Amino acid sequence: MKRFRFSGRAAVICSLILALGIPSVAVGFGEGRNLLLGKRNPSSNPALALNSETEIIADNTTFGTRQSNKRDGDGGGAIYGCRSNPGNEPCIRSVNLKGGRAFEFITVGKEGGRIDIGGDKSGAPFTTNATGVATGLNSDKLDGKEAADFAAATSLTFAAISDPGGDATPTAAGPTGPTVTRATVDGNSVYTVDFKRDVSKCSYTAAPVGSPSDVTPGVSAVANQANQVAVNWGNDGGTPTPAPTRGSFHLQVIC
Repeated sequence: MKRFRFSGRAAVICSLILALGIPSVAVGFGEGRNLLLGKRNPSSNPALALNSETEIIADNTTFGTRQSNKRDGDGGGAIYGCRSNPGNEPCIRSVNLKGGRAFEFITVGKEGGRIDIGGDKSGAPFTTNATGVATGLNSDKLDGKEAADFAAATSLTFAAISDPGGDATPTAAGPTGPTVTRATVDGNSVYTVDFKRDVSKCSYTAAPVGSPSDVTPGVSAVANQANQVAVNWGNDGGTPTPAPTRGSFHLQVIC
């Protein structure tokens, strides 16, 4: 039978092979190895993954790492995924330990970014404990309502009517530049206020100006005149001929 000689050099080499092979088995698959560019790390087998964090620590004045894709027109810079349950670690966490910005997103396009909710879309897109004003943030929804559900400033208007009585002509003041005329209709004093805008589908409230009064003005839209509101002040109830009641009042319109 032929014998094989086992030299001292061979023994040393075998010892080194065993020594190098032990750490990868002891600490997990792939730990301690170099990253392979253009490959799945640590293995093409999806079932094999690292069991500990891969830390990249820098000490410079720019950035710790930089990832970029030079393909023109298609291709992102980086993608991160995880399987963390609610309340546990997020897929991405950025912490600034010196008080500066924790993140910054910049694009040359019109849309800065997007947050998609894959499950219950009634959830909040994000939360914050900050109470300051977000400069430049234009919210289209508030408490579940569209911006169109809220009344614009032009939907809330008023007219301040001044009528000193006698031979004076009543005047009107307000944000839409209203005008007013007074006429006696069936013995009552009726003021017609023109708001110079459509108020036909609005509500109206008139209130006398000055000391407490027994006068309760009646308000109504003017037929076929979308911009006008009639305020009826009635009369003094005198006999034999009642006198039309006159006075100053405020008229509020809510659309």
